[in-house]
Amino acid sequence: MTLKRLAIIGSTGSIGRQTLEVVNDLRDYKVVALSCGHNFSLFRKQLMKFKPDYAATLGDAVYLREEFPETIFFFGADGIEEMLEAAMPDAVVNGASGAVGLRYSLKAIETSKRLCLANKESLVCGGKLLIEKAVQRGVEIIPVDSEHSGIFQLMIGDSRPEKIFITASGGALRDYPLEQIEEATLEEVLKHPTWSMGKRITIDSATMVNKGLEVIEAHYLFNYEEKDILTYICRNSLIHGGAIYRDGVIKLHVGEADMKIPIAYSLSYPVRTYSSPHIKLDRLTLSLEEIDYRRYPALKLAREITGVPSKQIAYNAADEVAVKYFEKGAIKFGDIFRIIYRVVEKVFEASPHNFDEVLEIDRFSRKLAEREVIEL
Repeated sequence: MTLKRLAIIGSTGSIGRQTLEVVNDLRDYKVVALSCGHNFSLFRKQLMKFKPDYAATLGDAVYLREEFPETIFFFGADGIEEMLEAAMPDAVVNGASGAVGLRYSLKAIETSKRLCLANKESLVCGGKLLIEKAVQRGVEIIPVDSEHSGIFQLMIGDSRPEKIFITASGGALRDYPLEQIEEATLEEVLKHPTWSMGKRITIDSATMVNKGLEVIEAHYLFNYEEKDILTYICRNSLIHGGAIYRDGVIKLHVGEADMKIPIAYSLSYPVRTYSSPHIKLDRLTLSLEEIDYRRYPALKLAREITGVPSKQIAYNAADEVAVKYFEKGAIKFGDIFRIIYRVVEKVFEASPHNFDEVLEIDRFSRKLAEREVIEL
């Protein structure tokens, strides 16, 4: 059996680490390229175990080249793209964070046959730019995010649903009185009811910015208008998504909250080769709740700007800045949405034609957000 060649961008992050665990189980992939930012101690362990032909680091880790002479190293801002060009993998898992992930997704489309996409900003900031390039080159984009993976799987081999929906946990503040949300502390916001995640995604879960980003992603991935992408709260996070058909049939994607499952599927599609225990069906409780937009105005705003690339970029950039200041205790929880709203309002409608134009809008939006923090 010829092993498929795999490159992982962000191998020391959560998605990257779990992808390497999955590869151990699937055994039909050879890891030929790994990249990381600055976590060199973990990266070194990964290099020792998987012995990739190519590696890249954003930070200065030239000493690794001496320790692993059989691996070809690339460094700095261009290193990951150079690594992908050299490796020419069959598949790329993009687990990078931030708008720069779009840059890597665009390069992955040039150098591979399948992009396993876990970087939200690639579609939020890239939108049609990314999708059209993939179509032109005949490259598959398989979503890794659990909600989008669920929708992707539900739509295979059937008529196109009239509507689709994705779910949210509701975050740590889902049962807080409305009047108390404004002043919620970082400690309160980080007490997620069902997940253990990094700080930004946990805060984004409380504001539902993450769900707003996912609505935007679904718009481009599945080519649905915003009004046909529904969102509901699922308190136990067992329902990941659903498809609603014209004859009244509703299909649900249900499963454990385990990211290794959608990661494995993105690699093995169209077959299922990964093994994981299923939920005990006699203990299964499924329920959905409507979303109160008074509690989650950031989701409502995301819906209003879906399909407007420049404002999507501004939404994401402003959130990153606002969350950073909330973590520092410099702004209130309620200020996160205010900053996002004001920045989105000030950015003109535009459709960038390349990554450089995306980056220009992103930088402009971040400067606006920084100014809004000062003026609060």
